[in-house]
Amino acid sequence: MRQYYKNAYAEYRIEAGILFLYYTTRCLSLHIATKVVQDRLRFQIDTPYPIYCDVREIIDSTKEARDYLLQEGSVLTLAIAFHIDRGLSESMLKFYLLHREPHIATQFFYEKDPAVAFLKKYREPKQ
Repeated sequence: MRQYYKNAYAEYRIEAGILFLYYTTRCLSLHIATKVVQDRLRFQIDTPYPIYCDVREIIDSTKEARDYLLQEGSVLTLAIAFHIDRGLSESMLKFYLLHREPHIATQFFYEKDPAVAFLKKYREPKQ
């Protein structure tokens, strides 16, 4: 299994049983959201992971992209920790948290270490 993958919009890395997803795009469209989720699912090879999702680069997103991520973005996800900046990414995330799948533990953080600590308790036992 690959431990690292990169496309035009995001970087993916698996480390210590956690999938790290770093968005590298400034604007999130439906096309980009679809590509990121499809590539993540291929990268995971049908294995669920807790996901560290760094969205600090995103400054704008379309309603279609947000709706798609609400519906399809949590497939094979054990928990999600969003790393955000105060401001725009925080407001977008608050919307997401209000409408997300309630069975998936989700929190947002302003620093990486607490986000990773949150995700560690959701790793698969074999990790």
